[in-house]
Amino acid sequence: EPTLDISATVRRNKEPAASQLVGANFLTRLSHAYTVGYGQTLQTGTRLDVAFVVNRRSDNSVFNQYNPSYSGNITYAVNQPLLRNFGRDINRAQIRIARNNLNLSEIDFEMQMIELVTNAQNLYWDLVFQREDIKVRKQSLELAQKTLSDNKRQVEIGTMAPIEVVQAESEVAQRQEQMVTTSFTADQTQDRIKRLITNLGDPAMITAQLDPMETARRPSPDDVMRLEDAIQYALESRPEMRQLKLQLQNTDVEMQYNKNQLLSSLNVNASYTQSGLGGVQTLRSELGGSEVSVIRGGLADAFGQLFGYNYTGYSVGFNLSIPLSNKSVQAEYSRSLTNKQAIEARRHRLAQQIALEVRNAQSQVDMNRARIEAAEKALLLANMQLEAEQKKFQLGTSQIRFVLQEQRNVTAAQTSQIQALVNYAKALVEYDRAVGRTLRKNNIEIEKQMQIAD
Repeated sequence: EPTLDISATVRRNKEPAASQLVGANFLTRLSHAYTVGYGQTLQTGTRLDVAFVVNRRSDNSVFNQYNPSYSGNITYAVNQPLLRNFGRDINRAQIRIARNNLNLSEIDFEMQMIELVTNAQNLYWDLVFQREDIKVRKQSLELAQKTLSDNKRQVEIGTMAPIEVVQAESEVAQRQEQMVTTSFTADQTQDRIKRLITNLGDPAMITAQLDPMETARRPSPDDVMRLEDAIQYALESRPEMRQLKLQLQNTDVEMQYNKNQLLSSLNVNASYTQSGLGGVQTLRSELGGSEVSVIRGGLADAFGQLFGYNYTGYSVGFNLSIPLSNKSVQAEYSRSLTNKQAIEARRHRLAQQIALEVRNAQSQVDMNRARIEAAEKALLLANMQLEAEQKKFQLGTSQIRFVLQEQRNVTAAQTSQIQALVNYAKALVEYDRAVGRTLRKNNIEIEKQMQIAD
């Protein structure tokens, strides 16, 4: 980065004269120095410096031709490394590492967002299941209450034994207890969701009721990709893989930089200077003699000479430094090499782990798709068995306890069907996480979330 340096110094000295050449019994000197400098190191390692200096000096020596005197000079200097610290990549090493570290911080935030979204989705589908299960339990309770009412009428007209009513009443009580338990579980899940989505001190005190907007749907062929495509997509999209890739880039930059620091230092330099002098000029008859005339001048005279380019100078040179021992840099290079090997090994293991996670997630999706088909078939058969048992009961060839049992079977089949659909939705949540598309699937842009977090 370019730098601008500004300095000002005022100095006053009073010294005893050590020689007659001082031109006074004691030397009193007042000086002012003003400097403005600009410097910048280019990406190639080239160092450019420009310094503008103005001095004002006055003293009591009779030997000075200008008193007070004004002097100014401008120096342009260039220094170019040819071995150590040469090249764009070497001089941008820290910038590249800092940029990668910023991206690593964004990836850490992205991983936290993925975990948050995944947990929220799983809780959402738990709430969907419990809300749907409450509907099933309510239907089951209403059916048991209707059966109890029908049985009471039959007992009143003498076509059924009173013991059948007791069985129906017991069944109603059991289903009421199941209804209470299911409602309590749904309230607990709702409170967990509130704690996840709000920053209030006590989210459980929020009285708002959460109603799911989306219900579990049937499977679609487009829900998952081909296994080979899914694994390739995951290897490119998973934040863990991108994280290791950036860490590997940082290690490569460090290795390149440390390898360069093992070289000798060979620098070529050049400078160009222009000068000017002015002030009050005193002409004397002889050295230290009486004044003949005084020519009034000042800073303008010095600037006139300075920018007249009559008084210039230049220099060209080189500097070579050969390290006889550089153990610290050698140790850093060895450390970077070892770190790179470790990261590459972790990257290989992570790729295998991701492939296994994708395959397992896809297997879970396939399994839950099959469970949905099985649950739907089981529900169909349970309804058929209930209808058959009710007909037998109406004909007097069956007992109420068998009808109640078939009702329970239908309720269990309905719950299993809902659970299968919800499990399929949760399997898709895990599948999206495994392939690395959780945020994209939910239209979440990490850049906007970073701004919100800030």
